[in-house]
Amino acid sequence: MTGALLTSQARLDQIASRAEAQAQALAVASGVSVRTLHDPTDMELASALLATIWKAKGNEPLIDPGFLVALAHAHNYVAGAYRGTELVGVCVGFFHPPPDRTLHSHIAGVRGGSIGAGVGKALKHHERAWCLRRGTDTMTWTFDPLVARNAYFNIHRLGTAAMNYLPNFYGEMTDSINRGQDSDRMLLAWDLLREPGARIAAGTPEPEACVLHNEDGVPHLSPDSLGSAQRVRVEIPSDIETMRIEHPDRAACWRPALRDALATLMNDGWQVTDFARQGHYSLERTPARAHSQH
Repeated sequence: MTGALLTSQARLDQIASRAEAQAQALAVASGVSVRTLHDPTDMELASALLATIWKAKGNEPLIDPGFLVALAHAHNYVAGAYRGTELVGVCVGFFHPPPDRTLHSHIAGVRGGSIGAGVGKALKHHERAWCLRRGTDTMTWTFDPLVARNAYFNIHRLGTAAMNYLPNFYGEMTDSINRGQDSDRMLLAWDLLREPGARIAAGTPEPEACVLHNEDGVPHLSPDSLGSAQRVRVEIPSDIETMRIEHPDRAACWRPALRDALATLMNDGWQVTDFARQGHYSLERTPARAHSQH
């Protein structure tokens, strides 16, 4: 054995250092600085920003400032992105049981005027680097699988693995974004030791069959299209958030349609492999499932 071989700890340190450099570069590129929060005054601002982003009823806090203080004190993740002195983004996570070596990222939000500027990506990469420095190699979180921009960022840009479709996961929610609809969520797992990015090889053929079609904003299920296909796609609207405001009845049809398509496929062993910018999930049969078709 030569001295050139890295020990396991040295390898982790190397990955963490590279992650910190990436996070810093992304923060600079988006014009923010990202830091962990501890002070009660900072937590009050963070709580208020989250309530504003989610349009909470009566501007009531989604997370109590005192609880954020307690989370940070117990060495969980509470961080803010600042543009100058203005807080424009917040991210909060807490740990799984110790053997899991996993952080659950509970909530992350960016002020409206900063969406699309890379602030969310800078926050997520800061959270990754923070985790790696603490020996945590996996991060989980949930998101609304109907929101295409988040699906593309989470699955394609970061390379997370879709683990489970969770129907009405949070129960009834009262904020303006989620009020009046089931809180279906997709559970993701992010391998922090792996370089972020799409998990499928370039040049992979397009999915062969469409299980859920998006035709003029209206969902159409085609479960019979599966046949012996090894790859399928599930389409969703490009902007469900605007549809919920402008065409609420049409938007309401998408929740049960996506649940019927995506939850059924995942429960039957299909794996989500990517999300395309055009607005569809790509899935492949698992080997065991494919074998059972012959």
